[in-house]
Amino acid sequence: MAPFYFLRHGEATWNAEGRLCGSTDIPLSDVGRQQARALGGRLQSLTVEALYSSPLSRALETARIVGEAIGREPVVDVRLVELDYGVWEGSTFDEVKRIYPEVYQAWDTDPADVAPPAGETGVHLVERVRPFLAEVAERHPLGNVVVVCHKTVCRLIACHIMGMPLRDYRRRVPMQNAALNIFEFASGQWRVLKLNDTTHLDSSRPAPGPSEAEF
Repeated sequence: MAPFYFLRHGEATWNAEGRLCGSTDIPLSDVGRQQARALGGRLQSLTVEALYSSPLSRALETARIVGEAIGREPVVDVRLVELDYGVWEGSTFDEVKRIYPEVYQAWDTDPADVAPPAGETGVHLVERVRPFLAEVAERHPLGNVVVVCHKTVCRLIACHIMGMPLRDYRRRVPMQNAALNIFEFASGQWRVLKLNDTTHLDSSRPAPGPSEAEF
């Protein structure tokens, strides 16, 4: 068994406001830092071979906090950056629907092949992340690798591994802040062992904002 622990970063300040972060570099909130510490505690007993992270500060700070718990420094990989939402970044869900109703409807129907204006499709994201998956599987055949990235990255990777239509990722794969996902690579194949696990988070944490529920 070669487990790879894919983590979504803790809550960012725009997450708390219900705004799309995408490729914009938004920092963690204080709640997000608490969530990152909880993730570190969850993984502290593991012997981890490597720690990788998106370069965006909300992921990298999460990775550094987790890294303190597991004794690893994060290695940055730009391929792990969140989906580029183009001109929608910084907007709320309601603003996007009001200002771009036709484009939003097309994207909502098929976010795999339709991009937000000046943004990126789900298919393009998977195409840039697939080489990373192949490389870490080859570089770390025994697994025990931690990867800190983003909501849409985790959702699309899960769909890709499970053979689900990428266009369904928003409807079928939930992914909360600081969620733990475990993917296994064995006999040349990836499979999903755990998805959107947040049992390490305190039950009193704030309820997810609009962007957490909708995007």
